[in-house]
Amino acid sequence: MDFFGGAVGGDTMLNPWASLITDSLDDVIEQNESRWVMLRMLCDSVGEATVAEQSAALFPAEARLEAAKKLITNHIAVLKDVTNPSPSTQLELARVPRAEGKFVDLFLLEVARRLLGHRKGITAAAAATNFLESRLDLSNEKQCEVYAASARYLSLRIQSTPEMKKGRNPDMDEEASRAFVAVCFEVGEADLRWRTFRDLIMRPGASAGDTLGIGSQHPRSAREEAARRMMSNHLDVLHDVTNPSPLTQVDELQRVPECYRPQVDMMLRETIRRLWGRGPGPEDFALWQSLEERIDENDPGGEMQAVWGATAAYLDGRVQRTPEQKAGREPEMSLAASTAFLQVVTEIGSGRRLEVEEVPTRWNLAIGISTGAEKSSTCILS
Repeated sequence: MDFFGGAVGGDTMLNPWASLITDSLDDVIEQNESRWVMLRMLCDSVGEATVAEQSAALFPAEARLEAAKKLITNHIAVLKDVTNPSPSTQLELARVPRAEGKFVDLFLLEVARRLLGHRKGITAAAAATNFLESRLDLSNEKQCEVYAASARYLSLRIQSTPEMKKGRNPDMDEEASRAFVAVCFEVGEADLRWRTFRDLIMRPGASAGDTLGIGSQHPRSAREEAARRMMSNHLDVLHDVTNPSPLTQVDELQRVPECYRPQVDMMLRETIRRLWGRGPGPEDFALWQSLEERIDENDPGGEMQAVWGATAAYLDGRVQRTPEQKAGREPEMSLAASTAFLQVVTEIGSGRRLEVEEVPTRWNLAIGISTGAEKSSTCILS
């Protein structure tokens, strides 16, 4: 059986989740039913005319719409699976307590809304988007936990190829799966710094800027690819580096103890910062400096430096550069991107800080500002 309710060999077999669809989540299902009905109607009627924003816009319309339709059509099954208190398969995956089902359903609604997109310039479409919106309330700690846990679970549960689980059909094709997972992580992002990086990197048209250190020796396109790949999967990477009970590469790779997750997370953010670089404006410069992660000068016993070094060593052994490194598994990114990524990781793991830049005394505020067909006149501040 596939995750979204279909069946191997056809759709006529019973839905494996049917026995779960009549329990304590009935109130949650009823509460949001009108919004799910609305999403399905919009998906069927105007789906191909919609545009998406942020992460969803980085994927082909066909891919995000396939993911949206799968989720909208099978949202109850997905809700039940995420909150299943007695799963019979994949017991190693952490599910969400059923008591938090209301937040899981809101999370799924927001993922579906962003994947589906909306028609631009239509007043009713904007109103419909506002009605469907279920954004994360950063002041609600429990909702933040549930959204993050739901994103994490679904990213590990989704099947995009037959090889991932023999005898079970993929939930959707690989591109649709990538769109689905990227939007899940976007919706579940609660950390302010990661949200800031996401705003910088995952918007359509965003491009990497100049950088310093080893990253400056790599093509901008390679750095962009590596940064976006890390941004889309940073929670998976964090979990993998600190996984206390790994199922693969147990003997050959040394992971970092789980208690050091915050320090590993800091290193991953610094990796993205150096890969992406900064633009030429004062806001770019301010963000570039403010988002820097550094080892405390009073690092007791060199503990944090050791964690960053161990993280770099693990990633160097874990990231697949070419198809030949692991038969039957495709590399995570292109050779150019993986090379840029690993060299920046090694630089950070060695403890090397980038040279300190002085704040410019003059800014060209006309850079990137367009007034129709021509650039606006230069405006200099001293």
